[in-house]
Amino acid sequence: MYIEYLGHSCFYLKGKDRSVVTDPFGDIGFPLKRAECDFVLSSHGHFDHNNFDGVKAGRIITETACGFNAIPCFHDEAHGKLRGKNNAFFFDLDGLRVLHLGDLGEPFTEENAEKFKVGADILFIPVGGNYTIDGATAAKYAKAIGAKVTVPMHYKTRFNKIDISGPQDFLSRFENFNTVENGFEITADNIENFSPVTFIKFQE
Repeated sequence: MYIEYLGHSCFYLKGKDRSVVTDPFGDIGFPLKRAECDFVLSSHGHFDHNNFDGVKAGRIITETACGFNAIPCFHDEAHGKLRGKNNAFFFDLDGLRVLHLGDLGEPFTEENAEKFKVGADILFIPVGGNYTIDGATAAKYAKAIGAKVTVPMHYKTRFNKIDISGPQDFLSRFENFNTVENGFEITADNIENFSPVTFIKFQE
């Protein structure tokens, strides 16, 4: 599959048989590159994750449907009392299992991590803190989930205006990581060549 980082928590994934966009964002300080896809996923109803007008999609997915499996969780450490509920999604594309955690805000516990152990090959995880888990908590989740490739998301860049932190705290908790540009190809045959943590350097 081809993976392109569109910014924030938004990725464009193109497989042989279908294409997917995750959590398209609204006004966060820079424009969303308009993508055309078969499915668009939204983990929750906040403006920076549900800009459906910003993509051209065949179908909108907000719960389990069409081979996309929702894992209910919370956007905060208070069981949703602060920022509501969140859906993580996992799905299969080109023989690889993808897990996107949306705006996960639950503190790390082994019990909380257990529900995300779905055999993911590729994990997209928020790391910026404040509105989601921070870098330290994200590192604990990533290590517990054990995906072959983990990609940080939802972090501060010079382009966005949201009050979150950069990816450095998360990345510093791993011995090494691979940095790639916006887009890259990953397959069941070459996934072993990727570092366990792959940082996509966002280019506006």
